[in-house]
Amino acid sequence: MLKRFVRSIFPLTLAISTAALAADPARPLPISAHNCYAENRADNPRLTEALALGIDNIEIDLGWDEAEKRLFIGHDASPRPGIAYPRVETSLIPALEAHWKTPRPDGAPTVLTIDWKTGKPEAVRQFKDLLDAHPYWFSSAPKSTDSPLTVRRLTVCFSGSEAAKDAYDALIPSGGTYRAFRDRVIGAGARYEDDVATYIPEPSTPYHRFLAFHWGAVERGGPALAREWTAADADRLRALASLAHRRGFRVRLYSLNGHTGALGGSYRFADDEAARLRWAACAAAGVDWIAGDEYREMVDSLRACIPGAARP
Repeated sequence: MLKRFVRSIFPLTLAISTAALAADPARPLPISAHNCYAENRADNPRLTEALALGIDNIEIDLGWDEAEKRLFIGHDASPRPGIAYPRVETSLIPALEAHWKTPRPDGAPTVLTIDWKTGKPEAVRQFKDLLDAHPYWFSSAPKSTDSPLTVRRLTVCFSGSEAAKDAYDALIPSGGTYRAFRDRVIGAGARYEDDVATYIPEPSTPYHRFLAFHWGAVERGGPALAREWTAADADRLRALASLAHRRGFRVRLYSLNGHTGALGGSYRFADDEAARLRWAACAAAGVDWIAGDEYREMVDSLRACIPGAARP
């Protein structure tokens, strides 16, 4: 009975909840491109694909090459011998510049998530120099009690290494300008809390403006242990997103895959249908970004259930 109830009520709930999205054609689809780089190659076809699809939040992992004193794109804190890595200056920046030559009506991407794999202060300082060299690209806010956000092409979110996040904050003097903002990650190993308010005890700050939740904060055990999606699950998801927004945060949920990764892994549901159902539920709940590795499938699925969504 509950299964039939959920399936009958869910399309109506989604249609009502996405009305605001349909009314604003300038808003991009709420998707985050997880690990938006290719393994062991110097070019980056995944980034090219994500930009072409109009994905709103691009996640790039950064490590530090101590020998060459430069940043590189990849899942490693330091380079492994014999492995090719895309470079920020020859991969990320040119791709963004080329993409912006043909503006999209929705402006996507609007967020660049930097997942720091290194906490080296030199790495953070080099990235800060890049941000400061392009002040009209990146959203900014003063480091002060009154800290309104000036929105530009990209808002940068720092995720990953806490040392890297702290290092950037330390580089900005009081009254100076933030051109990147940190998140707090409630990861796969976090305790499942019955009351979602436990996850968000404090409001946002001038520097801390983002939250990232592993799906285990919504369904106990995460994708691998997810069962039938219920009305109670939808209510919990909606309550989490709503509370985060009231406290001044933007929310990313990660990573929701239907067939990518090991079956039983922390990012993969039992099948594509289970993943698609939860992508739609996130959109209905007002989640800012749903992170996943199945870019094309996510775009096609969410465009189908969000009326008026922008196309590539």
